[in-house]
Amino acid sequence: MSTSSPLVFRPSLAQRALAVLLCAGSWLVGIRAVGMLVNAVQGLATLLHQALALGGPTTRLWLVLALSLVLCLVGGLLLLCSTVGLFLIEGTQVLVDEMGVTVDHAGLPRPLARRLGSGHLPWKYVASLEKGRIFFILRGGLPPQEPPSDLAAATARINLRFLMVDELERLVLIILEKSPNLTFKD
Repeated sequence: MSTSSPLVFRPSLAQRALAVLLCAGSWLVGIRAVGMLVNAVQGLATLLHQALALGGPTTRLWLVLALSLVLCLVGGLLLLCSTVGLFLIEGTQVLVDEMGVTVDHAGLPRPLARRLGSGHLPWKYVASLEKGRIFFILRGGLPPQEPPSDLAAATARINLRFLMVDELERLVLIILEKSPNLTFKD
């Protein structure tokens, strides 16, 4: 394998299609739920105005109205998360060459992609490979024999993350083979 021809690992067509279907389904259900909630909020607002005009108790109506608005916000955050998940699955590429591992989250703004785990990690700085709650994580670390410098410490602090790729077993075997300083936890 030469540096001019890296191996590229991407999610398979089936994985990407499933992510699109899940995202589209959540948006359809979310839009319907928001429509129903807007109708319910309009009815609650009418009941609230009537209760205020008649001098009746309004605490319960305010509580239901506030809970409805909070549920709208939570639903919006979940829809945002499903969209970001779709972009992560659709745009993720893991490049492996003789120099190291590169994870690229295309389709996301660069600061967000960097925060979600895109970047490059040379082989000698790959310290561990683990499965987190959501992501597969390649953690960087300084090799034991290397004197700490600012550049090496900055490179060693990089953590790469990706959700899924096709041929994950092959990628893991390549990482295990090429990383001289990989350590395992008990």
